[in-house]
This record gives sequence, structure tokens and C-alpha cells, in this order.
Amino acid sequence: MRASLNAAAPSTLVDLLGGPRAQVVDLLRVQRRGVAELAGELGMSEVAVRRHLQVLERSGLVTGEPVRRDGPGRPGLHYGLTDKARRLFPDRSAEFASELLDYLEMAHGRSALRGFLRWRMERQGERYAAALENTPDPAARTVGLARLLSDDGFLAEVQPVTAPDGATVLQLKQGHCAVKDVAKAHPELCAYEAALFQKILGTKISRRQTIAGGAGECICHISEPTTSARTGAGNGHQG
Repeated sequence: MRASLNAAAPSTLVDLLGGPRAQVVDLLRVQRRGVAELAGELGMSEVAVRRHLQVLERSGLVTGEPVRRDGPGRPGLHYGLTDKARRLFPDRSAEFASELLDYLEMAHGRSALRGFLRWRMERQGERYAAALENTPDPAARTVGLARLLSDDGFLAEVQPVTAPDGATVLQLKQGHCAVKDVAKAHPELCAYEAALFQKILGTKISRRQTIAGGAGECICHISEPTTSARTGAGNGHQG
């Protein structure tokens, strides 16, 4: 049976991955499948399906698991989604988290809310700093940070760009916000995240735009760190 894109893959998934790969991911959300089964469901050739699976596998969204054959020959592969891919699908956890934060602010005041958000970012900062401890080069640390953010569902990437003042800076772009709904209601999250990046990288961060603020992607410009900042960038706590 050929899958209908309009009835299957969520539009946000199509925007992120493109139609065919979004269809593959949407089918694998239900159960693990082999190449031949996917090709039959999607009305594609097996060659095309393998090509899409290779891209998704390189992106850390799918993984193949060997399956025994009844007859001779090499084991086949059944593909399934990784936890990273499952985070791309909508759920109600964001609504629940936002309600918890609303209650915290209502019951205990805005200072309690800000204290919780700072605590959360400190924990995240410690985890990121530990992962980047042996990466002293500023550009490599930024790329490493993007990888960690992508693992957490933020689809981050880094590239050099020209800033408005003519200087060349690194641009950290996040194509997806895993906490978008919460950040819309509590914009402090975006400010604390920028402070976390500054602490982790040991450099000045210029937040250009955010998804929570209505932009299509979150963008930060990262300047070259000073010598003193480089020596302190490995400390684990976010300011």
C-alpha cells in the first residue's frame, strides 16, 4: 500500500527532512521495517529507499538491526527510529512542562521560576562542558556544542558568516527548538541558553533571533574568545 504524505508524516517533519524521508521516518515510527517493505509502502524503488535510509542513518535518525533469513545469504536489515528521531514528533510533554512552570511562578513567585531555569541550565552546562573538556580549540568547541545540541533535539549547525560590523564570526544555528512552546511562555529560557553558550565557549555571544520569538530558526553569532576566556571555557557551571 502506498503511503499518503498528507495523511501520514507531520508537516513539521516534512519541513525538516523533505517529503520522502519524512514518509520513511513516519512509517518507521509505527514499527521496524526492511527496505523491501518500505519500498512497497512508499511506491519507491529499493535503491531510492536505501539512499534515503543512508542519509537518515548518517543524521542519527534511524538505525539498522540484522534479521536472520530463512534461506542462505547475508542477514537483512530492519530499520527503526532512534530516540533522536522520536523527539521530532509532537507530544504533550511541552504543554505539561509549561503548566508546571506556570504553577511554580503562581505559587512561589517569579524568583522561584528563574531559580529553577538557572538550575536547569547549570545542569545542562555541566554535561556539555564535560563532553567538551578535551576540546580546547574554540571553533572545534563550537562544532562540538552544535553536535551536543543536535543530540538533544535542536538540529544545530555551525558556519562562518560576516557580521553587520564586517567581522567574520561563527554562526550557531538551531533549526528546531525542542522547548519552543515553553520558551514562548517563558522567554527567560532563551536568555539563559545564550548565557550557557557563553560560559561553555568562553566567548561573547550575540543572540540574533529565536524560534520562540517567531523566527524560523535560532541564531547566535560567536566572536573569537580571548586568551583568558579560552583557559576558563572548560569550567562546568553556567553563569
